[in-house]
Amino acid sequence: MILASRDIIDSVDKAWWILTGISVVLFIGIMTALVIFAIKYHRSRNPRAADISGNTKLEIAWTVLPTLLSVYMFFVGYEGFALMRDMPSEENSIVVEVDARQWAFTFRYPNADISSPDMYVPVGKPIRCHLTAPDDDVIHSFYIPYFRTKEDCVPGRTNYMWFQADKIGVYNIFCAEYCGKDHARMVSKLHVVSEEDYRKWLTQRLEDRFRPIDDVAAVMDAKSEGIVASNAAELYTVYCASCHGPKGEGGLVEGARSFIDNATDKWKKGVTIPDMFRTLTLGLDGTRMKAFDNLSAWDRFALAHHVASLHPDGPGRSDAPIEEYKKLIDEFKLAEQKKVSLDFPVDEAIEELVEKTGSEKNK
Repeated sequence: MILASRDIIDSVDKAWWILTGISVVLFIGIMTALVIFAIKYHRSRNPRAADISGNTKLEIAWTVLPTLLSVYMFFVGYEGFALMRDMPSEENSIVVEVDARQWAFTFRYPNADISSPDMYVPVGKPIRCHLTAPDDDVIHSFYIPYFRTKEDCVPGRTNYMWFQADKIGVYNIFCAEYCGKDHARMVSKLHVVSEEDYRKWLTQRLEDRFRPIDDVAAVMDAKSEGIVASNAAELYTVYCASCHGPKGEGGLVEGARSFIDNATDKWKKGVTIPDMFRTLTLGLDGTRMKAFDNLSAWDRFALAHHVASLHPDGPGRSDAPIEEYKKLIDEFKLAEQKKVSLDFPVDEAIEELVEKTGSEKNK
């Protein structure tokens, strides 16, 4: 097994140059012949058309030569495809689950039970991506141009692709399959970092994911440390703005709620911060509003506060008594996350994710 994205990049680039060169040569040849024949056989030089019965040798040539050329082009492209499909096993790679939906990618790290809107991987490690989309969504295509890797995210099934970053940097991730109104905005980032920085990032995400909510005042205050740390504006742009608008005006897709109108009675679960938290956690049946329980509880509270702040009258209309927050925390057992955090083998999870290098020998 060849565990290096550089091999895939070189193979794809080689195929591109060869196929482009063949196309240019054929284009020039065909256009040159067209001009020569147009001049040579113009009716001013040939007032009476000649009756040509056929040319067996020519017919064999233009059948056999293009066939051989097509077969050659197939194998040139297949060389890179074979490298892409020769993926490392789950045991010898870092697994990242890529969930694509209109119009954002979410990256989950199943071994650590965390997720993020951007993808983070350590340099020099094989990364195995499991690609999917919700059953009621559309086909997306996960594309990392720098690494020449692209694979469809198909609703209801799982596709696979892999890469291994050879240098530290930040790279673009695009959706390469037209998927609706905000297809062009379905952009994310791949952060290739050192192993040490990857450990730090994982540790921080684990802490955020399992940090308990045992201080009611912290989630009631939009300016508390925990809420501010979640960067709600960025989360809103990634997960909400495509449907509800950058300013909460709504209506960008069918049924998308406006956050700035005064018709609070039309909110299915209510307009208070606890109500919004429930909506983000459970989704709304029968609508395109899906659950965002992949986000940490702190992120969901931050989003709820951000949505409340979009209303012209300010967030005051979304205020709720402290009893409602206590009820919510009990309902979703948010304060019990401390037990999960203390018991969760953080070091072992990080070690398992980072240290799973390929033990298989290169073929």
